[in-house]
Amino acid sequence: MADGESKSMGQRTNPINLGYTGSCYGPSPSVVKAIKSEIKNVNAYPNEGYMQLKAAIAKYSGVKPENVVVTNGCDEAIALVTYLFGQKVLIQAPTYSEFERIARGINAEIRIKRQSIAKSPYRINFTKSDLGWASLAWICSPNNPTGDVIPREKILEVVKAAKGIVAVDEAYYEYSKESVVDSIGSFKNLIVTRTFSKAFATEGIRLGYAIANKGIISALENSTQEFNVNRFSRAAGLAVLKSMGYYKKEMLKLRRIKANFESRCSSLGIRSNSHNLPFSLLLFDSDKERDAIYKGMVSRGVNVFRNTYEEFTGFDDPAIRVAIGNKRQMDAAVSAIEETLRENAKTNLQGLQKA
Repeated sequence: MADGESKSMGQRTNPINLGYTGSCYGPSPSVVKAIKSEIKNVNAYPNEGYMQLKAAIAKYSGVKPENVVVTNGCDEAIALVTYLFGQKVLIQAPTYSEFERIARGINAEIRIKRQSIAKSPYRINFTKSDLGWASLAWICSPNNPTGDVIPREKILEVVKAAKGIVAVDEAYYEYSKESVVDSIGSFKNLIVTRTFSKAFATEGIRLGYAIANKGIISALENSTQEFNVNRFSRAAGLAVLKSMGYYKKEMLKLRRIKANFESRCSSLGIRSNSHNLPFSLLLFDSDKERDAIYKGMVSRGVNVFRNTYEEFTGFDDPAIRVAIGNKRQMDAAVSAIEETLRENAKTNLQGLQKA
């Protein structure tokens, strides 16, 4: 684990955390105000329910309120879907590890389809046999950690061919604007999960949702706790969806910071996987190269994730995922890489040094 490893290396006590992909900007002023306004009601259950929030999410997503269930983060949505449908779970890797972790927690049968992104772009390689076997297939698009967006035509081909449920994790939807939500009325076996944690700078409130046909949503709601979303999260979610202008501006700033970081890495001989998501995936030719840069960054107080980290399933190619922080944090990340390269100059790490 990045934090644990950094402490063992004598790291400073306040590292820059560029592991988890939290936003580099804060919530909108309206969100902060909405959260504060709920403090006076902290002694009361949120027994008003979630219809107002569901209606706002439905309007934002282009569906009906009956097609939405709100959850305690996207992870609860993933868990509920897995508990209900995950007897045999099919996962396209490399991807987010929560699909596998929850499936293992209920002793599901699991089939992981591995691939190398060093040799070809991330893609869906489920076979007809796979889709006939699975009761639940997971697709992450845009994919974490590669950043690739799976073409909607390909996703819908999978949905059509699948014997069981196909769940599409669209946690990074706001960065791609590519979605299959508009197809839930056409397919009874399609579920989409999303979160407020990525683009909306509200990671700490733990708010997510799932979109599907009315029957699936009813089954998911019957499996939640009575008050699974707290007052603060409900208020914040409503305020987020009224603050889209603020978030669009902040996302543009993030993209500029990311472009600058990747350009500087490229000038140092380090390539990255190009995409619009709020992290950079640095690619290496060997584990040795990856480990040299990783250890150098962590020892200098910049925590990042290697492809071997528990956050990922089936990620075999040597890589480092770096969440995009503010300009100061990304300057520190580049400086850590530069210092590491100078330190390792005599080792002649292939691909990491300019001639």
